[in-house]
Amino acid sequence: MKHKEKSLANNAELMSEETIDALFTALKNRKNFILEAGAGAGKTYSLIQALRHILENKADYLPRTDQKVACLTYTRVARDEIKARTDEDPTIFADTLHGFLWEMISPYQKALASALPSLKNWQLVHEQRPDFKELPVVYDLGIRGIHQDRITLHHDDIPELAIQLFGNEKFRSLIADRFPVIFIDEYQDTPLGLADAILSGWDSDRITPIVGFFGDHWQQIYDKTCGAIKHSSLEYIPKNANFRSDKSVVDFLNHLRPELPQAPKANAESGTVTIFHTNEWPGKRLTRSWKGQISHEATQSCLRWVQEDSRISVWAKDSKNLKVLMLTHRAIANELGYPSLPEIFHYNDAFTHKEDPVIEFLVDTLEPAIQAFVERKFGELFRILGSKGPTLRAPKDKQLWVKFFESLNSKSITGTVGDVLELSRQQSFFAIPTKVADRHRQLTESLQVLTPDETFEKPRSLDEYEKLLAVPYAEIRALRQYFEDGSLFSTQHAVKGAEFDDVIVVVGRGWSKYNFAKMIADHNSEQLQNSTFQHSRNLFYVAASRAKHNLAFLFVQELSDDAIRNLNDWAGQENVISISFDEPGLRHTLMEFEQR
Repeated sequence: MKHKEKSLANNAELMSEETIDALFTALKNRKNFILEAGAGAGKTYSLIQALRHILENKADYLPRTDQKVACLTYTRVARDEIKARTDEDPTIFADTLHGFLWEMISPYQKALASALPSLKNWQLVHEQRPDFKELPVVYDLGIRGIHQDRITLHHDDIPELAIQLFGNEKFRSLIADRFPVIFIDEYQDTPLGLADAILSGWDSDRITPIVGFFGDHWQQIYDKTCGAIKHSSLEYIPKNANFRSDKSVVDFLNHLRPELPQAPKANAESGTVTIFHTNEWPGKRLTRSWKGQISHEATQSCLRWVQEDSRISVWAKDSKNLKVLMLTHRAIANELGYPSLPEIFHYNDAFTHKEDPVIEFLVDTLEPAIQAFVERKFGELFRILGSKGPTLRAPKDKQLWVKFFESLNSKSITGTVGDVLELSRQQSFFAIPTKVADRHRQLTESLQVLTPDETFEKPRSLDEYEKLLAVPYAEIRALRQYFEDGSLFSTQHAVKGAEFDDVIVVVGRGWSKYNFAKMIADHNSEQLQNSTFQHSRNLFYVAASRAKHNLAFLFVQELSDDAIRNLNDWAGQENVISISFDEPGLRHTLMEFEQR
């Protein structure tokens, strides 16, 4: 590609200006484009600049007053940020991808009902209720099912149905008429097949929408998403800038990804990249999904040594914004005391970001209230419960409250999440959040015998809730402690899009989907780059690109000679350190773990 030869003598600011110019040119020429912006490149800035350019030239891009720019994201947080940074301009239709697609396809009820039997997850449901096509199709809670009065869709059904409708010429024309410009943020997370459906089938004699994709296919880390998009109509616009990281980190990323070289910002400092590996480990390595990794106790010991006694301790001890990244939340959960939660929830964000309403209630309300009671901080207890707090009219009211919280605290020590929630539902001192009450009601209803004319598939959220009820409540207390400690630990998945002053990445096994040591060893051999390679490479890149100033890796799986050779090339041989297990500090921490 041409951009491989581009000189990076310029700084990130100048490179960004070139990208914005290319972006505006593509818009003026009504060209579909894909803006490839590596980590730290300022992708969102480019997206906002494109939106502002359109707002300043509405007559060129939105000739009618009823036309809008569709700007689609994958989270509500990103959607709200776009709205805020465009001053809530009504010309910008910012929404989640699912929200936009449902608004587009929901009017076509007959087409939706006719398309449902062709979806793989609807075949069994259709066999049980072949006469369902006269029912209205709705999308609210994301629960798939056929009921007496309606059909309810799952979240995954929305893009599948949209792909089918985009094959209809009339549907495409209506989209183009309403939205002459369509932007998709974080394009690499687009469901498989959807990008091609949006780009294909347009009549060259008709006006077609300008479709712009903003993202980075190297940051595709979720299943069933498209990753790289290749289409003849797309103009490729690279953004060769990095506003996040210091020079050493940017240089490391450029060795890892030479096809999209980045220039650091003009005032970037030197920074550091240090790599530790455990090839000298004298003990027996783990097997199965942890194959080739040193013991969990040794991993903890090495991590403590790296932070406290190695050469990076100069910045690791004093860092005000340090993040330790691990491959899976299972490793963190084992470390901090809530091992069941990663096994229950399909998406870690359900508990790591408290996206599950039950987890949110337990961690942010119930557990803090219990702790406030135990510490006799009754003012704090009432503040946590807010307007739903107590009304104390007589001494007996206080006695009832004390008795209830004593029982609740006792259950929290010895019982399960289900025990604590059941006791909470039985009291009348404060209200349970509607979403939590609804989750329990939905589970209860789904477990009852259904009527002969109604079918229902228990959704994942209810299955997860049912399993959560059996988890020892002590794990919720440990999870809250994880948040209270400032979340020093995190998974590489969870920090996508985030940035920190300093980062330590613990690189090991634990998930057969990833093999980082092999990925690094095979990095220069295209013949060996399979799906496991791509998954590993992308997640490694996401982790490596979070640091602003100092970046360190701790490899706890064995590295081959080829892997060591590549790491020497990427970071400099002087920065690749083999841990000696005879180090006094390391011997001491290993002995501590052995004595536990």
